[in-house]
Amino acid sequence: MESSCDGGYVVYDCDIGTDDAWGLAMLLRAEKKGNFKVSAVTCVQGNTDVDNATLNAFRVLTTLERLDVPVFKGCAEPIIPRNFIPKSHFHGLDGLGDVGNYPLVNESELLSQEHAVNAMYRLACHHEGKVDFILCGPLTNFANCINLYGDKFLEKLRSVYIMGGNILGKGNITKSAEFNFMYDPEAAHIVLERLKKPAMILPWEPCIDGEFGLSLDWRFNVLGAVESSFIRLLNATEKQMLIPRGFDKWITPDALLTAAYLFPNQMIADQRDYYASVELCGVHTRGQMVLDHLRGRHKDALHGKPINASIIRKLNGDPYRTIISWTGCLESANISKLWEKELQLKKQNFN
Repeated sequence: MESSCDGGYVVYDCDIGTDDAWGLAMLLRAEKKGNFKVSAVTCVQGNTDVDNATLNAFRVLTTLERLDVPVFKGCAEPIIPRNFIPKSHFHGLDGLGDVGNYPLVNESELLSQEHAVNAMYRLACHHEGKVDFILCGPLTNFANCINLYGDKFLEKLRSVYIMGGNILGKGNITKSAEFNFMYDPEAAHIVLERLKKPAMILPWEPCIDGEFGLSLDWRFNVLGAVESSFIRLLNATEKQMLIPRGFDKWITPDALLTAAYLFPNQMIADQRDYYASVELCGVHTRGQMVLDHLRGRHKDALHGKPINASIIRKLNGDPYRTIISWTGCLESANISKLWEKELQLKKQNFN
């Protein structure tokens, strides 16, 4: 799978959310080094409603001094709205812990009137074969783009990266399902069934089971000591979210996906190709990602479906600490060595 080091364009689809914010900051810092452009931030309901998610995107971009990046508001409801969809207020009602004192944003002047779904299609057409989609929230926007434009959209994509699903049945919103897939299982099902080539998927378990060495003490007293508007905003938000709940490890799934996108040869310790689907009807398992572990060894139709997902099963912790430190502008972070090594590994793999 091609990566950002190949140049091109990126659409970052998110439901900001603190880990989305870290991923966006990482992506924007990497633009020049990675020789790519962030063409759009598209917002979807998830961690909070789509209005707050969009406003939060502007708040984060304000702290990063990057209001030049276009932001598009997307879908406000899952494909099949249901009253019993679990609501998560982990990120507060507004997605940033309800801490207040946010950067002032004139959203009416900044927000494009184009819907996020239409923007996805337009950008894919305008930069045919050169756009990567990094999908960090429920897949509603992307699935609706597929439903509206079909193969005319799918055939123009370069690569798709998804944070979502699970491989061991560990849930974080229900006992057996990960939040992004559970919030809109039909959307996840559509995406996996319709893609023309495999997506790179980072499931929930590698994000929580990996050894990244990132304690909350390090997060707030080392990285959090950096003096910047972005760090001040995320310090307030994450302290409100994590400390009262007794967390001792700092977990950032969307930023981990972004790091894997930027540094695949160093971040990804283990990946394997599967045919993946999503359980839509299970009483206990709705929203759970299901992998075909038989991998086509049987002749019947059920196990004969083509590979549609490259599943990241393990991530490396050492490079991530450097990457997230650099994202937060910690002076001790030496990112140059990682960029050089990534390019070398890419050349080796190509040859």
